[in-house]
Amino acid sequence: MSGRVVDSIAAQARRRPRAAALVAPDGGLDYSGLDSRSAELAAHLLRQGVRPGDVVLIQASRGVALGMAVLAVLRAGGAFCVVDPQYPVDRIEHMWHRSRARFALVEPGLHTPDVPHGPLALPLPSYATSSGTVRNEPMPAPPKPGAEDPAYLVFTSGSTGGPKAISMPHRSLDNLIEWTLASTSREPLRTLAFAPLGFDVFVQEVLTTWSSGGCLYAPSDAERVDLQRVWEMCRDREIQRLFLPPVALRRLAELTGEFGILPGALREVAVAGEALRITPAIRDLFHRLPAARLHNHYGPAETHVALAHTLPGPPQSWPDLPPIGRPLPGMTAHVAPSASAEGGELLLAGVGLAHGYVHDPRQTAERFRSTWIDGRSVRAYRTGDLVRERSDGVLEYLGRADDQLKIRGYRVEPGEVEATLLRHPAVRECAVTAWTPPHGEEHWLVAHAVAAPGHTPDADELRSHCAESLPAYMVPQHVMFSSGLPLSPNGKIDRRRLPAPDAAADNVAVLPDRGDVRSAVAAIWSTVLGIADIPSDRHFMDLGGTSLSAALVVTRLHRRFHVQVSVQEFLYEPTVDAVAALITERAAA
Repeated sequence: MSGRVVDSIAAQARRRPRAAALVAPDGGLDYSGLDSRSAELAAHLLRQGVRPGDVVLIQASRGVALGMAVLAVLRAGGAFCVVDPQYPVDRIEHMWHRSRARFALVEPGLHTPDVPHGPLALPLPSYATSSGTVRNEPMPAPPKPGAEDPAYLVFTSGSTGGPKAISMPHRSLDNLIEWTLASTSREPLRTLAFAPLGFDVFVQEVLTTWSSGGCLYAPSDAERVDLQRVWEMCRDREIQRLFLPPVALRRLAELTGEFGILPGALREVAVAGEALRITPAIRDLFHRLPAARLHNHYGPAETHVALAHTLPGPPQSWPDLPPIGRPLPGMTAHVAPSASAEGGELLLAGVGLAHGYVHDPRQTAERFRSTWIDGRSVRAYRTGDLVRERSDGVLEYLGRADDQLKIRGYRVEPGEVEATLLRHPAVRECAVTAWTPPHGEEHWLVAHAVAAPGHTPDADELRSHCAESLPAYMVPQHVMFSSGLPLSPNGKIDRRRLPAPDAAADNVAVLPDRGDVRSAVAAIWSTVLGIADIPSDRHFMDLGGTSLSAALVVTRLHRRFHVQVSVQEFLYEPTVDAVAALITERAAA
């Protein structure tokens, strides 16, 4: 078996074989089953020729087979890379190609890309699921990987037009899991598997839970996008540990305030992915959960968690913008001198650094550089984040030094979205920015487009074009058209002068103001979506809505009408007409 993480999971299987390890939509496993099934699948991979350093793609939905495959690849000494089967086909094919994987484990029934010189596609065997039969054949002893061998790959948005693969070594993975348990709890906590498949937080959720003997609860895809159901699941399953982006924590806290959903067993809540802002709803939530701690984790995918801060004292004393903290053990942080009086760019070095970008030496050399820190030359990652060091050594986040965006906790390079838009024949020029509605908290992705001569595209057409190759979080919620983009004196696009979205930009119709329920519902949508006028028959998602913004609408509907509409009910037919009719019917009952 390979690495400290895998050894820790094996120890848990010996110590507590009948304890629950995984509860998923398609079944569950105890630690004995986790051990035996992953061992059989690892043996299968070894017989196929997997060796240390080999990348194995895993294309599977949330469930038992996915969990088995992740652990089996590690046991065989390979590096896993999870591919979300809900991604557009073009993006999946790109990941298959750029990963340079030798093998791929594919859940039966899922699309297998036809990639020239791509990985050998192997169906996930029946013993990877809870209904399969384990043959208990002896497992060949795999060559033990070294600290520098890759443990997993994650893909992140790329500035040059496509997602890029980041290779993380065993030293980084071992350090991350050991630190997570030391800084939160080594107890066998019940943990919710909320992170998107294939992201670094997914790795942290799964392996932290199993290394400590806890149980991982995986919601179905339908449950995961319904934040009200997620919060009820946390309450009903008595979830104790939770990893979230800050925007999701804000929405869940608001659901507690509006509907009284309180997961009283919560002990450890870690947020990461974007700047944490403490709202009154978050303060109230943790006031009601005096045994729960809130951890602010910071780190790009190139290091995973590199700095952290646990908020001390009573929630009412927490600052609105908490610091990002101090480096993890084995990591160092350096604030590079900057012309800005506010701070400097954060450089990270140490055991947590990635190898770099897979088969992309140019970008690797650009972001990972030898830098003098504390009188010696070290390999460091340039984060592009601006920070300020307080007198006590704690770091505060100030913003970005470049155009990189964070949308609902996801990293988005505008260049990748712009490259996709420019592949549409109707677009001559474009620029992509983030925007926050005046009365909202969630960032929206906005595309500013200049039409090619002879073309008159509309917003829906371009959003549909993006959805064919980009994941949902990278599809612009708003598309605006203009005759030209503003330029700075050096000839570059001046993103600060790009206008904010308005109703005309998204070609939406005007809903008559009748002073009735329908108009009130439309007004709530307007403040959440940042669109001045809402057509009564347009689908919420077509207007740029997300599951996170749906949860915000639901809480505001409850506050306005004193009628409870669940997120699931709202998403069943999310138009102003349908929601207004539901509220009217429920109020009259």
